[in-house]
Amino acid sequence: MNGALKKSDRKHIWMFLSPAIAILFIMRIFPIIYTLGISFTDWNLVEAGSAGRIVGIQNYISFFKDPSFAQAFFTTFRMGFYSIVFSMLLGVSIAFLMYQDLRGSRFVRGMVISAMIIAPVVVGTSWRLMFNPGNGLINVFLDFIGIGGQSFLAQQETALGAVVLASVWQDSPYVMIIVLAGLQGVPLELFEAAKIDGAGYWQSMRRIVIPLIKKSLVLALIMRTMDALKVFDLVYAMTKGGPGKATLNLNILMYQTGFEHYKLGKSSAISIVILIFISVVCGIMLSISQKKGGVSDGL
Repeated sequence: MNGALKKSDRKHIWMFLSPAIAILFIMRIFPIIYTLGISFTDWNLVEAGSAGRIVGIQNYISFFKDPSFAQAFFTTFRMGFYSIVFSMLLGVSIAFLMYQDLRGSRFVRGMVISAMIIAPVVVGTSWRLMFNPGNGLINVFLDFIGIGGQSFLAQQETALGAVVLASVWQDSPYVMIIVLAGLQGVPLELFEAAKIDGAGYWQSMRRIVIPLIKKSLVLALIMRTMDALKVFDLVYAMTKGGPGKATLNLNILMYQTGFEHYKLGKSSAISIVILIFISVVCGIMLSISQKKGGVSDGL
């Protein structure tokens, strides 16, 4: 468009954008502002008049003295790290296999994607039943091969791994879709030219394909990071943060604080900490990718 927009054009643009902006403010921005305001109060649902009791940053300071918060923060990081790493490895591997267009790959692609569209609560409940020590599918299989069934969700040593496994199973297809979309834009002529020059399959992947789909890889990594650090329903359906505090992440702690102990002020402070934590982690990743030429033009 040449020249500046006319005043009437600007008016029409704002007229069409205003409903979307209003919905964005009501559904996204206002809840964050309202939650931030509550986090500075000592609002307790069982105490009349506590909603207006301002305590400043006392809720945030109390986190440094609360061992449950420190453990939940560490668990969130561990759970998120393992989930991100394994879902990225599995999702990228499946994407490369689907890119080969092998026989039956389209059917397999549809089956893999179906895991992504199932509600996390349903996924968590299904995996909890499969991990059932009595007649769960996984333990039945372990009994069949002679290893013996285990109470995976009832042991602190294995509960976190079981939750991570369920998370990887559901979220790997999301990574696959993003990476596969990037692979579709890689010209096949590059492979033919590399093959003529004597490059093998893995050399072509490492030197040609991966640099060309770097933006897709970084995008998938950032999206998976956001999802992994704010996971709640999957964990709640499988373990509710147990056994003990083995799978107690910040999101479960926020729920327990607000809806089981009725401390809405402190629960709101935890939610703000989660928001800041995710924003900082994703911001650092995005900044690093931009410096290295990752997604600076794509986001």
